[in-house]
Amino acid sequence: MGRRTIAIIILVIGILLFAFVVVLILRQQGGTAQPTPPPAETVNENAEAPPTTEGGGTGETGTSASELDLTPASEELPPDTQLVEVVVSLQTVPRGWQMTADELTTDLRVSTDVGPDVITDINDAIGLYARSDIYQGQTLTTDALVEDIRLIATDLYGPSSLIPPGFVAQAVPMDRLSSVAYGISEGDYVDILISFVLQEIDPQFQTLLENSITFYLLDEEGNPVVVTIDPYGRFEDLPTGEVTHIAPSEGKRRPILVSMILQNAKVIQVGTWQPELPISAATATPEPVAEGEATPTTAVGEVPTSTPLPPDTLLLALLPQQQLLLKYAVESNASVDFALRGINDAQLYTIENVDFNYIVERFNIDIPPNFEFTSEFIEVTPTPIVQEQTPTEVPTPVQ
Repeated sequence: MGRRTIAIIILVIGILLFAFVVVLILRQQGGTAQPTPPPAETVNENAEAPPTTEGGGTGETGTSASELDLTPASEELPPDTQLVEVVVSLQTVPRGWQMTADELTTDLRVSTDVGPDVITDINDAIGLYARSDIYQGQTLTTDALVEDIRLIATDLYGPSSLIPPGFVAQAVPMDRLSSVAYGISEGDYVDILISFVLQEIDPQFQTLLENSITFYLLDEEGNPVVVTIDPYGRFEDLPTGEVTHIAPSEGKRRPILVSMILQNAKVIQVGTWQPELPISAATATPEPVAEGEATPTTAVGEVPTSTPLPPDTLLLALLPQQQLLLKYAVESNASVDFALRGINDAQLYTIENVDFNYIVERFNIDIPPNFEFTSEFIEVTPTPIVQEQTPTEVPTPVQ
């Protein structure tokens, strides 16, 4: 008998033992005596129900315990009570929360307790924003929800209601060009374009290059002579053996521009925030008029209206680290512009910082070599065209 045959026999015996154990367990479970159910109580239809203290307390026949479990609470109300289905909140949501079907359900309320502003259809509440904190089980009204989230900021809580969680807002200056021709409004998303101006400085003095140099000399008569060279370039030895001074043709070195971008910043507010004014201003009490005198009337005239100035500030919501970079850019006089995003564009793109080397490498610009000659450039100023005027005849006075 080979090893393979022995292994097959052992496997068959194991399967048979496993099947026997399973059948034995099933028989034990099926043969267990089931507990006998308690005998059903015989209900005497002619017998009176025991009095209960709930529902009126007058000592009359009440409702049995079994009927209380199966009867809804609405049966405790008068028979002619009308119920209305209203929309309630399933959970507590903070102000500024956009309502969805997951937070809403319906419940029954007494019609006399339901005001005209109560929402009765879930579809009327989906997509609206909570004007204030809404608690679990609270009946929703039209005053508790708004269609535009910006109304929360202007009416009750200020711009803080529009700031997303984890973000902070900062005001930055803007003008007609940087603000996309004043086309930015509250709730938009913009990309912030920042260009830093890098200039070389003296590592010891920490001042902008070029430096100046002052020579203190003595003339032939021994009088002191002060010579200042600004900007100071460098001294070089010529092939003739003489020393000459070479100075830059421009007073300051040309700056180096480096541009970067901050993406998907939310516009919280455009311009200066105006607090909500009172509903009605106090009316001045008119002075009493003596008997016989005419009642003074206010002079009718046009009230001059001032032309509002365009906004010059923009309130943006960014992450705290990005706000520090934006603050550094504003305080270092960097050029800050804003690019307006599409209404549904929230994608973050991979952007490279742009400088002169990027332009040369990206567009394969060949730097031209130095030439020993060039063509003459003559700047021509166009001569203005003067229109000929026909002289008018002056009538001779009649004597």
